[in-house]
Amino acid sequence: MDQTTRKRLTSRRQFLGAAGIGLAGLTVLGACAPAPTPTAAPKPTEAPKPAAAPTMAPAAPTAAPKPTEAPKPTEAPKPTAAPAAAAPTAAPAKPTAAAAAKPSLTPGGKLVAWAYQSFTPEGDKQLALQAEAFGKEFNQQVEYVPMENKVVPQKLAAAIEAKTPPDVQMLTAPAQVLFYGGKDLLVDLTDLWNKTSKQGGGFFESVLNLYKTKDKYVGIPFETDSSPLFTRLDLMEKATGKREPPKTLDEMGEVAKKITTPPSLYAIGLTLGRVPDTAGNMLNLIWNDGGALVDKDGKPAIKSEGTLTAIKRVQQWWKDKVIPPDSTTWDDTGNNNAYQSKQVAFVINPPSIYDWLQKNDKELLNNTTMAAIPAGKSGSYAGSGSWSWSVFVGSKNVDGAKALIDYWMVPDRCQEVYEKVGGRWYPVYKDLRNKEYWTSRPHFKYYPDMIANGRQESYPAAPEPNMMTALGDVRERFVVADMIQAVVVKNQAPEQALDNAQKAMEEIFKKYGIG
Repeated sequence: MDQTTRKRLTSRRQFLGAAGIGLAGLTVLGACAPAPTPTAAPKPTEAPKPAAAPTMAPAAPTAAPKPTEAPKPTEAPKPTAAPAAAAPTAAPAKPTAAAAAKPSLTPGGKLVAWAYQSFTPEGDKQLALQAEAFGKEFNQQVEYVPMENKVVPQKLAAAIEAKTPPDVQMLTAPAQVLFYGGKDLLVDLTDLWNKTSKQGGGFFESVLNLYKTKDKYVGIPFETDSSPLFTRLDLMEKATGKREPPKTLDEMGEVAKKITTPPSLYAIGLTLGRVPDTAGNMLNLIWNDGGALVDKDGKPAIKSEGTLTAIKRVQQWWKDKVIPPDSTTWDDTGNNNAYQSKQVAFVINPPSIYDWLQKNDKELLNNTTMAAIPAGKSGSYAGSGSWSWSVFVGSKNVDGAKALIDYWMVPDRCQEVYEKVGGRWYPVYKDLRNKEYWTSRPHFKYYPDMIANGRQESYPAAPEPNMMTALGDVRERFVVADMIQAVVVKNQAPEQALDNAQKAMEEIFKKYGIG
C-alpha cells in the first residue's frame, strides 16, 4: 500500500486499512481466515434491495461456514432489511435485573446494525432474533445485517465516506475501535461501559484497557477469545504414558520426536507460510520465551534475546523434522486441515477446530484437549481478542443504538449467542464461565486462566491508535513470517534474520512518527 495515501486519514483507503488492521489483529490468535490486505479503494456497492420479509434475522448462508476455509465474499449484503429467520431453538432471554431499567425511546425509531458473520449461521440468527425482540419491546425498527466478512471493510469505508455509516457496528478487534475512536467517529459509550462492565461478575481483566481513547470508552466487548494449544492426547499417552498436554515448549519438542512418524505424521503443526497465522503462532512463542514486538513505550523491540530464543527453538524443531515440511507453504487453513486429518499432534488455533470436531469427528474430539500454550523461558501466555459493539457519530438514533447494545449485553442473552456459535466465542462476563454449557465441556477448562492472562499484540505497551496502525502495517508486510522463513527456508542465521526484522519494523514505524 502507498504510504502517502495511508497518511491521508480521511481517504477511503485509510478506512479500509483500518478495518484490515483490525482483522489482522485477530490473527495473533491464529485465526483461520486471513486478514484482508487493502490494495485499492473499494468500489461502490449496488443499491440496497428489500429483503423477503421485514423481520430481524440475518442474511445468513445456507450452511455453516467451514472453519478451515476463509470466508469468500459473494455478493453485497442487503442492508435495508433482514430476511426471515428459521425458527429458533430457544427464545431470546428475558431481561434480568441488570437490564430492568428501560430507556425512553422515540416510538418508531429506526436502527441499522451491521455485523461480521459469526462462525455459524445459528449465531447470526440468534443475534438477529434478539434484535427483533428488542424492536418489538421498544417500538423500534431494527435492521440487523450480517455481512460476508471480507466485504465489511469496503462497505464500511464507503459508508463513512458518504457519511451514512450504520448506527451500530460490530468490530472484530480493539485496533479497529481505537482507530475509528481516535478519529472522533465513534460515540462516547462511557455510561454504557460503566453499566455493562459491572454485570455478570464483571468483564474479564484482559478487555478492560482496550476500548478507551481520549478518556472515553467507544466500544463495548461482547465476547473474548484465545488460541489454545490443541493436543492429541492419545499420541501423548503413547509417548509419555499420560493423557495430558505438554507443560513446557522444551517438553513438547522432546515428545514431538517420539510422536513423529514421517511422512504421515509430523508432531508440531506450526504455520510457517507467508500468511497472517505465522505471525500469530510465532508471537505466542516469542512471548513465552521473553520477547515482544514493541517495548513499553510502543517502539519496535522485536530484536531481543527472548525473540532469538524463540527463533532458534523453531529452527531446532525444523532440523529435527518434527514440523511438516510443507508448513512453509500453508495458508491460514493449513494447520486446521493438518490436525483434522490427523497429520499433526499439536497446533495453536482458535476453537474453530473444536467446532469442526464436534460436528465431524467425535473420536478425535475425545482424544483432543485445548490447553494453554506450553511455557517457554519466560512463562505461558497467549494472545487474546475481543469482538465489540460501537455506535457511529452521526447516528440519528443514538439513544436507540445504545439501548440495543445494552439489550444484547444482558449476560443471559450473551450466553444464548455463545452456545449458538459453538464455543468459538467465550464469555466476556466472568460469571458466565460457570454456566453448565462451559463446565460440562472439559475442553474449555483452561480457558478462564488463558483469557485472564491474555496478551494483546501491543504488549507490553498500552494499545494506542497510531501504534496499533503501525503494527497492522507490520503484519500486512509479513515481517515476522519473513523472519522465520529466512531461517528455515533460506538457512539464514537467526541473528541476521532478527536484525532484518528489527530494521523492517523501524522503517515502518517511522512512517507513523514512532522512533
